[in-house]
Amino acid sequence: MTLDMLLRATELITEDMTTALRADGLTQARAKALWRVAARAPLTQRELADALEVTPRNVTTLVDALEAAGFVTRGSHPDDRRAIWVDLTGKGRTAVTRLRESADRLAEQLFGGLSPEELAAANRAFAAVAEHFTT
Repeated sequence: MTLDMLLRATELITEDMTTALRADGLTQARAKALWRVAARAPLTQRELADALEVTPRNVTTLVDALEAAGFVTRGSHPDDRRAIWVDLTGKGRTAVTRLRESADRLAEQLFGGLSPEELAAANRAFAAVAEHFTT
């Protein structure tokens, strides 16, 4: 029963997120990349690949798509001619702001009605599940 409820909640959240991302012209993979760029911009494509745990070739495809859509820009690294900087554009910063606001609204919808004790119990349960998959 618990697994069924978790899977159903995950399915609904994923559908909602996909719809919201599509409205901004993003996929989950592109949004994740954009989020990582925002956290450390500017960063090199290699650093982005490492942060996303993908190959440099895969990150090149992601950055190509984000650049074509106007979310990021590329430039020369000031100290390494072989490295390429990736940075957010104004459109990219706006999209990240919307992603953050959407995440905050979702968190409020999901957890806003919980008592501090219930929230602490949920955090412990989620942490235990995550730990199981990371070890």
